[in-house]
Amino acid sequence: MPATKEELKVYNRYEVTSISTSGCQTVMGIYQTLKEAKLSKAELLFRYQDLPLFIYDTIKQERV
Repeated sequence: MPATKEELKVYNRYEVTSISTSGCQTVMGIYQTLKEAKLSKAELLFRYQDLPLFIYDTIKQERV
């Protein structure tokens, strides 16, 4: 059963995920809004420049 609009308001929807050189995926943070996820990704890219980072939408189950 799909979540209601009220449930989605409190749902942490976006994950910032990295892929290490060994191929393992690690969730670096979970956020409610895309704006928060993008800000976090920018900060993480500054610290971990060698790791690829992407934002994953957990409701649509796809990369943003």
